[in-house]
Amino acid sequence: MSIEKTEAVVLRAVNFRDTSKIVTFYTKRYGKMSAIAKGARNPKSKFGSLLQPLNYLQIVFYRRENRQLQTVSSSEFVKYFKSLTSDVDRFSISMSLIEIINKVMHDEEENETVFSLLAESLIALDTPGTFPRNTFAHFALNLAIGLGFTPDFSRCLICRNAIDLEREKKVYYVIEKGGPVCEKCSANLNEGFLLSDSALLVLQSFVRLSPAAAAKSEIEPGLRNELANFSFVYLKRHLDTLKEIKSLRFLAATPQEIAR
Repeated sequence: MSIEKTEAVVLRAVNFRDTSKIVTFYTKRYGKMSAIAKGARNPKSKFGSLLQPLNYLQIVFYRRENRQLQTVSSSEFVKYFKSLTSDVDRFSISMSLIEIINKVMHDEEENETVFSLLAESLIALDTPGTFPRNTFAHFALNLAIGLGFTPDFSRCLICRNAIDLEREKKVYYVIEKGGPVCEKCSANLNEGFLLSDSALLVLQSFVRLSPAAAAKSEIEPGLRNELANFSFVYLKRHLDTLKEIKSLRFLAATPQEIAR
């Protein structure tokens, strides 16, 4: 047994027996991890309200190899989020981020890139003056990249010519193959996700931008919804564990997928 310290985001917490909680964390050093917090529900508990979903903490825990349930001994805020629970859109999107992480990440599989993406996205959502749906689109797209499913937005899948956005205002995107199809080649295309030229440009930029920069990008509301829909459909198509996210009520009911 060893005593370990790591940054962590609380993904889920459930009551256990009379006074304790079992908490699922996504941690910087150990990936997704479950731990028991003994006595956490006692009125005078040292944990207080720290072990609530969305909290960004530093935790100390007793780690035993080859055990599914560790024991957390103490915690403190790394960053206290003031705005996430006071705004419906920010709260819904924040909850969707941790729900997605809980569904797609495996236990004790370290991925510091994904942890940083989650933590920085929550900070961006908590920052006044940012656009929450930008953050969701950026998060879903870059999570797919972090898990090895990197999309291409620049060249036609079939002819490999560069997509000319001066000429083509709508582009069909083949999600399973991770690339767009130009207007000429799309004549023989049976299905795809219809993207506007503006969406394609923003998606190209979101691959390079930090969560903070993406959250501040000035984008018209309709385009934000298009980006969020595409990014989530792209992520979902590449991950079998990602079926339905209860927190995603803010997305349009029908994505802009077409079959013809």
